[in-house]
Amino acid sequence: MFKLRDFLYLDERTIQRYLSSIEEGLVKEVLQTDISQEPNWNFNVSLGELQKLLVSAGIPIPNIGVTRNSKTENISVQITKEPTIDSQFDKLFRYLEPALQYLEGFDPEIWSQLENGQFVYYSSEIKLPKGFENAQLLTMGAEIYEFAKEFGEHNNDFEKLLDESKNYREELASKKYTNVYCIPLGSPNKDKYYFVGKLIHDNLVDIELEDLSFGEAITLARIEHILQPSDRYTIYDATLKGADCLWQTNNVRIGI
Repeated sequence: MFKLRDFLYLDERTIQRYLSSIEEGLVKEVLQTDISQEPNWNFNVSLGELQKLLVSAGIPIPNIGVTRNSKTENISVQITKEPTIDSQFDKLFRYLEPALQYLEGFDPEIWSQLENGQFVYYSSEIKLPKGFENAQLLTMGAEIYEFAKEFGEHNNDFEKLLDESKNYREELASKKYTNVYCIPLGSPNKDKYYFVGKLIHDNLVDIELEDLSFGEAITLARIEHILQPSDRYTIYDATLKGADCLWQTNNVRIGI
């Protein structure tokens, strides 16, 4: 069944690598020829109007060529389709669906049965690390203060803070990814049972990272590693020097 999805984050590289492995290469285009037994002179007009409608709506359309030799002969229509990352995701989803573990209304027992390498599909909410949120507030404060200085506002203590945090803020701005908490709806304990995913900033679709924390989303991911009671994993390094680590039990980290 056709299902239109509104994507907020798509890991294009991972999707294409999986498809390439499954299909032993990626399909670049699809050619399809239709022969009409009953020609209709309104076809060209209707097709043109349809193209205009799709273009005005911002929807990509395939290249379509129409040939006709006479009023009574059949019409040959050749359509060239260029796969998009959205259509490639749908294709990969169909391949993976038989092996997906749907996490809907699960309990601790189901959670404990999850395994490395397993594909999971669930409704979720995204939570940003506190360290990231604090760093964003500091960066926002710096921008506001620079604007206020134009009107003669000065604060020596805040200027000292900005000066001391300059290198940190610049290093933060240069980071290519951020780890986030991905919490399944219906989790038996949100502080204990959750996933952590590395989100690459360039893979965000027309949104900022902060926008992911509003509302709910559907997550398709592969479990990369299950943390054991003695394992430690850095979710967000507030010092960018590896000092702020997570110590939890029964947590699962996934690569989204």
